Amino acid sequence: MKEKMNLSKKASKTLYIFAISAMLIVLAGCSRALDPAASGKTYPISPGLQAFYNRMGGEEVLGPAISKLIENQTGQCQYTVNTLICLNPMVSGDESFSIYALGTELNLNELSSDPASTEGLIINGFTVYEEFVPIFERFSQSTYAGNPISQVHINYAQQRVEQYFEKVGFYRNFSDPLGTVKLLAYGDAGCTKGCSYKPADEAELSNPSISLEDLDLMEKLGILVDKTAFGKSLDKPHTAADGSLEQVYSGVVLFQDATGVVRLRPLSSILAMPVKEPGEKLYDYSSGVVFYAVNDTLGYHVPILFDTFINAHGGTAISGDPINEVYEYEPGLFRQCFTNYCLDYDPSKHEDRQVSITQLGKQYLAMDQTVLPQPATPEPEPPAISLQVSETLAKVSSSDAQTIHVTALNAADQTPLTGIETEITLFLPKEKTWTSLLAPTAVDGTAVITLPVLKNIHNGSILAYKVCTTNASISQSCATGTYLIWTAP
Repeated sequence: MKEKMNLSKKASKTLYIFAISAMLIVLAGCSRALDPAASGKTYPISPGLQAFYNRMGGEEVLGPAISKLIENQTGQCQYTVNTLICLNPMVSGDESFSIYALGTELNLNELSSDPASTEGLIINGFTVYEEFVPIFERFSQSTYAGNPISQVHINYAQQRVEQYFEKVGFYRNFSDPLGTVKLLAYGDAGCTKGCSYKPADEAELSNPSISLEDLDLMEKLGILVDKTAFGKSLDKPHTAADGSLEQVYSGVVLFQDATGVVRLRPLSSILAMPVKEPGEKLYDYSSGVVFYAVNDTLGYHVPILFDTFINAHGGTAISGDPINEVYEYEPGLFRQCFTNYCLDYDPSKHEDRQVSITQLGKQYLAMDQTVLPQPATPEPEPPAISLQVSETLAKVSSSDAQTIHVTALNAADQTPLTGIETEITLFLPKEKTWTSLLAPTAVDGTAVITLPVLKNIHNGSILAYKVCTTNASISQSCATGTYLIWTAP
């Protein structure tokens, strides 16, 4: 019986707490659409490897074959874009097939950074990234994926989340829906002779043409206005204490999480700028202010000059709500803070320069940023399961044994689910029943059970049976079937 995994209800790694805002475990994500950037010579899969190749997902998951059949210490092997699959002709059955440990050969190993961690699925001190657990299970965990050899990483240069295992590597692009997991091009990196195939750029192990130094988060902010008002960049993009990509400007702080969205830090709150509770509306436009309601009828009075600036620079979606009324911070100088930045008013300056964003960026850089608030990671929702059942024999004699085949599929995309535990109930005459647990479903989502030979059942009887899931972490799903007891006269 497969050992149940202990999935954590809380994220334990700062490198991945940002990545799940709504975890959707979509095994369809294992399927990779063929990228037009992928090109080169391909080969037919060797007949001896064809069944294993198909079972592991075929071209959609492993990629096309990019080499001829080769011989090595493992046996007869063939490179695909993402793997090196092998057949040992001296071994029979499923054990004759394997995926070669290219990750180890490519020297992708790193030291475990948190060997004492107890949260999540921990193997050799490495936590399997929660979003990668479903496909890791589909690869029968270490059997075909190998053990993890790195923690999860955020590859900002190639805009993806990735983790290396001994035999395969998993990744998801920032721009992909959560749960859309693909394989890194291990095979391409490992095949140094006889291969002339270029994988999709997004799947390459490294892409030196993309440099983190060249990124400017302000360009990704997504507002079609003059962004120079937010100030000059004070540093290069870097990984912040909460694991997100961050860049500090003189007036604002931008960050990009693993979904690829760039937003503003709540800088006024982080720097503990003065806060005042919202109040009732006392003045209106005729008094030179616009009332910003933030709590039913309560809010803040914002000078028209500040309101004009905010509307010209992305609106309150960028500034956030006010947190205080206007106050005089120095004689003749006035300030009002909003969630994400503060505005200053200096009446002594030229009219087009009287309003400016307060330069708080240096103060932010000087603070202890490990105190940044870190969002909680919600518990991922398990996939809905569709069960299918079938019988080997449509009719069974009193001396024959019936065999029941069970297939567990992801209801959303019909991809096979591994590790699903089920129980069969056979309904016998006189309201009697026979029950038994099945082995967990294999990589292809299937499980099989042979029923005992049934004596003393009337010829012509129709027996019904029901198969239901028993995993405690998923909603129960059932399927039913019938077959005929028939012995020819």
